[in-house]
Amino acid sequence: MKKTILAALCCGLFPLLAAAADTAGVAGHVRLPFEQMQATAPATTPVIKYHHGPVMTAPSNTIYIIYYGSFPVTGAANDTRTVLNDFFATVGGSPQYNVNHTYTDGSGAKIVNALHFDPVATVYMDDYSLGKTIRDSDIPKIVANTITAGHLPADDNAIYFVVSAPDATSRLVSGCAWHDGSTSLIAGHAIKYSSIPVYAGANLNGCSGSVQNFHETNSPNDNLEADNALDSFMHELSEAVTDPLPSSGWVTKAGAENGDLCNFNYGTTYLAPNGTHADAHIGNRDYLVQAIWLRKGGCANTH
Repeated sequence: MKKTILAALCCGLFPLLAAAADTAGVAGHVRLPFEQMQATAPATTPVIKYHHGPVMTAPSNTIYIIYYGSFPVTGAANDTRTVLNDFFATVGGSPQYNVNHTYTDGSGAKIVNALHFDPVATVYMDDYSLGKTIRDSDIPKIVANTITAGHLPADDNAIYFVVSAPDATSRLVSGCAWHDGSTSLIAGHAIKYSSIPVYAGANLNGCSGSVQNFHETNSPNDNLEADNALDSFMHELSEAVTDPLPSSGWVTKAGAENGDLCNFNYGTTYLAPNGTHADAHIGNRDYLVQAIWLRKGGCANTH
């Protein structure tokens, strides 16, 4: 769902802090919070179609992470950056990401179940370069500044995720997370990028499947903030590879992408060792990450 539509819907959890200015020029697609998602659920079974634009079918797309703000590493197993990096490193090749393999480009080439992530080479730590709180319209600026300064390369076969710390998110107004793409951000390149806030407080509760679906106050990795961010990451990652320049790849007539169609749908779950609900065991961890819409229809956790 586009941000202009979301602005008309969100009047509770995500106050419109000068939304017109914040989202100017940012037309990406948004992961809606639970309440707004419920209010906009389609009345009929949706059909997702290919709109002849680019699809990310490279043998291995790269995940670049820009950590914006303070993410101290404590050495604990449930440290936020450790939990996030573990998922980034293992989601490529997983049954969960393989759902995107059902999607093709115009030549029939499928999205490959492989991703490249290196916790050093593909990560940049941004120490509040645009201030302590950022707006949605700052996300592409952060990405462009990181690339032009040489901290990360310009890569057409990549997605740049701006993962913002809890103390930097108060002026982000566009739902739980979003993604977009631009052919003008960096000359000569089609840059795909996404905003993944690590929320706290009411915004965290509105976006967390652990809270909303299962009424829990904890999550599989004993870090509700990080686990919620990974749920949003799975949503935006899947949408970014299937619809990298929004509404030109795989999208429904109403503008929904393959993550939107299964938002807060977790399929079959089990109890993680700490007693919270999970639906995916990837690498050495359990996670609660949403299902993704199969090309031919239906939400799936694995493929």
